[in-house]
Amino acid sequence: MLRLAYTRSLGGLFFDNSVRLEPTQVGGFNQAFRSLIPESVAGQLPGAKFETAGIGFDQSFASGTWFGVEAEWLNSRGGRTIGILTNGTFLPIPDSASGTLENLKFRERNLSAYAAQLLGKEFSVSASYRLNEATLAQSLPEIPNGTANLAILESHDRSVLHRVSLAGNFNHPSGFFAQWNSSWYHQSSSAFAGDDFWQHDIYVGYRFPRRYAEVRCGVQNLFDENYRLNPLNSLSELPRNRTFVASLRLNF
Repeated sequence: MLRLAYTRSLGGLFFDNSVRLEPTQVGGFNQAFRSLIPESVAGQLPGAKFETAGIGFDQSFASGTWFGVEAEWLNSRGGRTIGILTNGTFLPIPDSASGTLENLKFRERNLSAYAAQLLGKEFSVSASYRLNEATLAQSLPEIPNGTANLAILESHDRSVLHRVSLAGNFNHPSGFFAQWNSSWYHQSSSAFAGDDFWQHDIYVGYRFPRRYAEVRCGVQNLFDENYRLNPLNSLSELPRNRTFVASLRLNF
């Protein structure tokens, strides 16, 4: 199956950043974003413009094999006023509050591939790879070129993150199941030294008949591996220590 998507949208201001009227997905690609620019990097950018495009291909076979590839391009840009101090007299001493325009341009490109295989009726294995490249340019167009220390305030950061995930699943007809996930991360960044590490998770649980309920418990980051990543790359928060988790899921 071939999937294509192209969207253009406008971010909200403050409260309505989290309110969506349009579909959250187009062609299997997310298009409802609170912010494309990670807020841990640049904070909130009200009224940002979003432009996204994606293409994906998925295929399955009667042998119990699935695989697919996907490419995605995300772009965001916007402007805001930031506070600065200026000198109100001829003396080069900042003593007056003022503001200036800051422009932000963000681009993210993703390439991913996955494959999965059934091994009998109870076992399955899967593998996936994801390449994420993100750049953020911050500029202050109202401040004249040549101003002292302007290069410190204006930045152009680029970060590349590789992720390889391996998983094994066991599902027994009685309802008991077990899962093992192993993920490798490698990041190179212009702002950080980057990092290279593995994290392993293990889960066991039970699904009730008709899947009305599911009980699950497990250990994340089994070998207690810490990390240091540039938040410019979009990534779900990972546990920094060995963590026990438990959940109860009800389906009505």
